Amino acid sequence: MCDSIESAFVAISRLASGTEITYNLDSTLFPTDGLRPGELVEISGESNSGKSLLCHELIAHIVLPANCGGLELGAVLIDCENSYSEVMLLSIMEKHIQNQAEPALARTLADPQQMEHIQQTALKRLHLVVCYSLEQFEFSLLALPSLFVKHPEVTFVLIDSIATFYWTKCTAKNLIRQDTYQRVHCKTLRRLASKWKKVILLTRPTHFGSRQGLWRDFETTGTMVDASASSQLTVSFPDHPPASVSAPPIVSSLIDHRIELCETDNPSPAASRATDGEDQRFNAFVTMGDKRQYVRFYLIDEFGFNWLEA
Repeated sequence: MCDSIESAFVAISRLASGTEITYNLDSTLFPTDGLRPGELVEISGESNSGKSLLCHELIAHIVLPANCGGLELGAVLIDCENSYSEVMLLSIMEKHIQNQAEPALARTLADPQQMEHIQQTALKRLHLVVCYSLEQFEFSLLALPSLFVKHPEVTFVLIDSIATFYWTKCTAKNLIRQDTYQRVHCKTLRRLASKWKKVILLTRPTHFGSRQGLWRDFETTGTMVDASASSQLTVSFPDHPPASVSAPPIVSSLIDHRIELCETDNPSPAASRATDGEDQRFNAFVTMGDKRQYVRFYLIDEFGFNWLEA
């Protein structure tokens, strides 16, 4: 019954609009066509590269009203990393409101109550699901269709991170490869996104489920993956992992767009930069579904992402 209700809702919306829906979630990351219902977006990066912070940035874009540069839509955050910070989200919202509010609204922002009202109204469009176990995470995925029916304004689902509970699944009696674990969950998310016409964004560490990760992954037999039997690796040596960190082809086919976050290479030693108090720069490599690629540069400060000119 729930499936029929949602399918009818989506069909009527599409017929009424007469055009394919796209969401201009972030013009810096997606400067041309925006995101379409049913698509999966993967955000990868090493620790402290800003994956969770980027989720906060995108949530602010989603839930803020249109007169503050937002989409004024609903979002679900499935937080498996205990990374959600309401204080940070409110700070990011304040930044966007001050920078993007329409002139008539901007003139009222001197009143602190007006800023708080906009923030709290936007927060009501966010549905936070905190998971502390694999069972809770998988149950949350099963419960999403009911939430979609109850809250049809929900358009985006963000998962931070898909890799969190891998070692709960991979036990001595049930050895499972990282790319297998990721593929199973991506298939589930793909079905949800396609059936309910939602955009799903997920995070993962760079190594997880990648070709670099295959170097230390387990087959169900408990042996290390044989590089010759797996997908072709770019460069490998006996005592070092492969140089490539791209996802295996089967997982790649399930993801529409990729955002890879990493620190910018700099000839100066990182340690000296830290002692000098200089901000570390980061890169965001964006690969769209049509294979177009972009490079964006950013700093991280107390107000979130600070995008720089290329």
